[in-house]
Amino acid sequence: MTNVAFGYPYKLEHQENGWWLVRFPQVPEALTEGETKEEAFENAKDAIVTALEGYIKAGRSIPRPPFKGERLVLPPLVTAKLAVYDSMLHHGWTRSRLANEMRMPENSVRRLLDLRHSSHMWVIDAALQKMGTDLQITLPEHPQRRKAG
Repeated sequence: MTNVAFGYPYKLEHQENGWWLVRFPQVPEALTEGETKEEAFENAKDAIVTALEGYIKAGRSIPRPPFKGERLVLPPLVTAKLAVYDSMLHHGWTRSRLANEMRMPENSVRRLLDLRHSSHMWVIDAALQKMGTDLQITLPEHPQRRKAG
């Protein structure tokens, strides 16, 4: 199983009242607005993380839209935590099973899945390894720079 960055297409709409509305088609629970485009986009980052936290608490799978086009890309740590959760669902593991496999308290696994908690990457990597999964990071290709001549 390969894990890549989670990014979500969004729609930015100018409202009659002058505010900007941001919605995510694949995550309808993430809906927010702002007085400016910039404020709406900043609020959107929090809205999508909050909605995905709700998915985790409810035991729902995380939507995985195609990773192309204009999208809001989640922070790397959030992406890594979602990869752990996604792998747990894929393998049918509970928090208790992961805790037992990692020889740590279940409360530590809860923190590992808390998208706002600053977990260490080595713990995330260890959790993924226990499930036979790795976190692969793919960097976008950049056009070759011209050498000054």
